[in-house]
Amino acid sequence: MKSHWLFGGEQHYACGGMHDLIGTYPSIDSAKAAATEAERQGKVEWWQIVAAASGAIVAQSTCLPYGGERICSPPQKK
Repeated sequence: MKSHWLFGGEQHYACGGMHDLIGTYPSIDSAKAAATEAERQGKVEWWQIVAAASGAIVAQSTCLPYGGERICSPPQKK
C-alpha cells in the first residue's frame, strides 16, 4: 500500500470521501508534486494529502472544499 493518498477537486463540487481520491503515492513529496501539478493544470481547486497509516491530513492547499473555513480565489488565467 502506498503511504500517502491525494484527494482533490473543485471547491463547490466536492464529492466526499473516496470519490475525491486522485491517487496514491509512496511519499509526501511525490503526493505534493502531483497536487501542485494538478492545481497548476487547473484540474483541482483544492487538495489534501492523507497519511494512509493514520488517516491524518498531513498537507493541504490554501483553498478547502465547500464548507471549509477558507474560500477559494477565482481561478487564475494562465
